[in-house]
Amino acid sequence: MCFSSGDRYTVAKSCLYHLKNFGINVWYDYHELILGDGKKEKNFEYAIKNNQYFLILYSNNLFKSPCAIEEEKRIFNELNTRNITIFPLLYNIKFTELPISYQNKLENYIYNEVDDTKGTLSSINQIVTKILIDKINKTMYDKTPTLSNYSKKNLSDDYIKQLLDTYNHISDENFNARITMLFAIYYYIKCNYGIDQKINYVYKIIEYLFAFTKLNIEHNHKELIIAELSMIILLDTIF
Repeated sequence: MCFSSGDRYTVAKSCLYHLKNFGINVWYDYHELILGDGKKEKNFEYAIKNNQYFLILYSNNLFKSPCAIEEEKRIFNELNTRNITIFPLLYNIKFTELPISYQNKLENYIYNEVDDTKGTLSSINQIVTKILIDKINKTMYDKTPTLSNYSKKNLSDDYIKQLLDTYNHISDENFNARITMLFAIYYYIKCNYGIDQKINYVYKIIEYLFAFTKLNIEHNHKELIIAELSMIILLDTIF
């Protein structure tokens, strides 16, 4: 996470809260740095070189912070050496209010604009979606599969197969019924197969989805996609 210290207790801690509850490991300076550490060496060199995803919080405060400006610059320089993903989040500032040099830098990126009334959860949902898609494509498939593939497979558990078949016949617009069915499958797996520590983050993701949705998603703000991707990883690990 790259941000100005002026945004630490507003938007930065909000993002950190949701990411941690989703089970996503985050390099956060207050948690990683200790007295006596070289700030630039560890926060810039080590953190940037050892992370794949970067959440940059653009705000009026960032443009007043030489340290945050340098960190943002180094992150974009990292693009020249390897494939990384940058998530730009504009806090209390519009894209058109950014300095021209930053507008040019971000014009090809999907970004989100948030303020104190919107919160950050919807933006974090998109980050989690991207991370899950990458994990699936990198470790299991050339192309992200769908749950309809699994209902056609010869799964050893007929009950899960029937639940998946039911899920795939629910209307795409019936978000609540679909996510409820996925949670039914999840709890069945958790109770009958236990927790596989290799994918412990998946269990955290699904549990956190339940915590903030209570299975009520009138509009799909990536929650259903996150649940589906998590279920794909879960099923692939078990079967």
